[in-house]
Amino acid sequence: MRQTIRIGTFDGIAVGVNWSVAVILAYFAWGVGAYVLPTHSGHPDVADWIAGVIAAVVLLGCLLAHEMSHCLVARHNGVQVRSITLFAFGGISQLEGEAHTAGADFRIAAVGPSVSLSLAVLFGAAHSIVVATGGHGLLVAVLSWLWEINLLLAVFNLIPAAPLDGGRILRSALWRRSGDRFRASVTASRAGRVFAVVLIVLGLLAFVSTGSIVAIWPLLIGLFIYFAARGEEEYALVQAAMATLTVGQVMTAALPCVPNRTTVADMASLLWVYRGDVAAVADESGRLAGVVTAQAVNAVPLERRPATTSDEIAIPLSAIPVARPEEPMSALLERMASKEGHPALILDANGRVCGTISSSDVQRAVALGAGAQPQSA
Repeated sequence: MRQTIRIGTFDGIAVGVNWSVAVILAYFAWGVGAYVLPTHSGHPDVADWIAGVIAAVVLLGCLLAHEMSHCLVARHNGVQVRSITLFAFGGISQLEGEAHTAGADFRIAAVGPSVSLSLAVLFGAAHSIVVATGGHGLLVAVLSWLWEINLLLAVFNLIPAAPLDGGRILRSALWRRSGDRFRASVTASRAGRVFAVVLIVLGLLAFVSTGSIVAIWPLLIGLFIYFAARGEEEYALVQAAMATLTVGQVMTAALPCVPNRTTVADMASLLWVYRGDVAAVADESGRLAGVVTAQAVNAVPLERRPATTSDEIAIPLSAIPVARPEEPMSALLERMASKEGHPALILDANGRVCGTISSSDVQRAVALGAGAQPQSA
């Protein structure tokens, strides 16, 4: 089963859902149906379960609205958007690059909680109107739950800890004050890790004291925030290390090229002799068609390598970032991140491939720092 299922596009932005969304929808539907709605001696009936499912689906729409607002504001501020993926703990907007100013960073971050707060007000107003006109029962209970959960989402997301929106707001404030985006990102990420540890400890204590499975939610959310914050901190440190380097200083200058029918077994031998991470793949006419990474080769079982060809595991050109040797590495890092970390092809002034940059090249350059020199095979 694929981890992400695409459900459509909105204004050119691909929208998908992670398999974990089914888990959280079922959990909320069960929670609302079993605990929020029942009015018959605490025992839910069919209507309660149906209302619970509807409430959970509406909440999913609220999460989508939250993420879509980030995307639209990002696009308005000159940052392109690839996709939105909803998952158990919220959503991720995949941006192609970073905000160019602290002000843009603030606007992109702040709009999400603003939308959640607006939805809370909207559902709260609807709840008040229904109650004032004599309404009761399931509709009132669902509206009450929706305004409360959206208010909770707005408040939780404003906590100043990356990767929450409040962490982005903190980053923008520190960036504006110091002028150093990288240092601001590291500080916001470390605040996120501290907050995550607090959640994990609270979750463990709650689980030990109550024995309730519901008590582990703070622990799970804390783990997610911790690893996401650590990833953002590492990315910020890499960006800082790359700030003074050009693409030409980091790239591996030699790039072997093989026909697209080359077996993976031969690819493994080539990369072993070459001591590299990437090889180019050419189609029948000799034109560049994509690249194969050592990671993709290693993912093919040994017994299947003689029968598997390079074009079956190649990354297509459309998914590969491209750069010039004179470009700053910080700009290429953003493009690589937007292309799921795929290796980049480096083109000379005549448009010919003159090198490549993989994650290994970046790690080596970080270790060498500003003294990194062009790498060759």
